[in-house]
Amino acid sequence: MSKRKVIGITGGLATGKTTIADMFVEKGAVKIDADEISHRLLEKDADIRSKVAKLFGEEMLNGGAIDRKKLGDTVFFDKKKLDQLSNILHPAIIRCIKDEIKHYGDQVVVLDAPLLIETGLEDIVDILIVVFTDYETQVKRAANRGISGQEAKNIIAMQMPLTEKVKFADFIIDNSSEDMKTTKEGVDKIWQKVQTTQKS
Repeated sequence: MSKRKVIGITGGLATGKTTIADMFVEKGAVKIDADEISHRLLEKDADIRSKVAKLFGEEMLNGGAIDRKKLGDTVFFDKKKLDQLSNILHPAIIRCIKDEIKHYGDQVVVLDAPLLIETGLEDIVDILIVVFTDYETQVKRAANRGISGQEAKNIIAMQMPLTEKVKFADFIIDNSSEDMKTTKEGVDKIWQKVQTTQKS
């Protein structure tokens, strides 16, 4: 029987999902990043590039590659267009994630996926962590990444509310504090549980 454990990490914009995923990697997990898979598909999958160009216009292409900045500016202010893009990307992303999980065998896998719940991926994880951050901190941290306040608010408004996501969680990590003490304690507690169940 496989002892593999898949830890799913999700949350909202700028809540610190990737920071927490990387903490698990430091403890020995391997990471699958759904955003990285999305970027890779937009860059290298000819079928997806063609569908995106057909749906949103040839101006989305830059030298044959998808201009992600232009595409983001188009979809993040229009829920209908975002849903259309999701319909193109999500089936391929999910296939890639499942293939990568199989590839890693019995290793502990941490899946960093902003839309983990929305795409039904909670069914393939053993532990689901929702990273929670207060709204003001989300907007502030997004600004530190070069995302304007209005753009950040628009993105957050189109995401499933964190208050809804936490209902699916096995664990909630509050990552609002800048000192990371609570965050690190949460990661340590979950990792200890994973190690215990793997040995049983």
